[in-house]
Amino acid sequence: METARIPTTKDETFRQQLDELYRENFQLMYRVAKSVTGNKHDAEDAVQNVFVKLIQGQPSSNFQKNPKAYLCKAAMNEARNIVRSCRLRREVEADVSELDIAADGNKDKLRERLTAALSELDPQLVTMLTLRFDEGYSCKQIAEELGRTNLGVRLNLHRVLRKLRKLMRDPGGIQ
Repeated sequence: METARIPTTKDETFRQQLDELYRENFQLMYRVAKSVTGNKHDAEDAVQNVFVKLIQGQPSSNFQKNPKAYLCKAAMNEARNIVRSCRLRREVEADVSELDIAADGNKDKLRERLTAALSELDPQLVTMLTLRFDEGYSCKQIAEELGRTNLGVRLNLHRVLRKLRKLMRDPGGIQ
């Protein structure tokens, strides 16, 4: 049975310091993040993620030296991660919709081509495809299941779908 944790003076001091940092730096961090994302909601997410990471871990020595500069740089980096993640998500979705396999009336032939194409791929990537499209897992769930990062899963799915599409379009591409 888990016992309730009683806040200590140190916890309360930390919360007050964090609150003060947030109030002093939010607008600047938000503007920096919005200039990268171009989107109000993603910019707010970026700032929030920076503070969540501060709560979860020990800030670096750069934070101790110049908190304002550290927070702005962290907001910019987090915003870049969000933009990159959104771009990869769109590319994976586009890849799936473009995976238009011309069924020439012979499903058995098509199934053979798909099986042959899948056999050419790395088994880890085939596992990701199976989890994503057969089991309906999200990229985040796949990342947790396989011990990978969400970004890594998206990137791998993008690449493997592109390769699979090429193998399916070019029957001679399968050796």
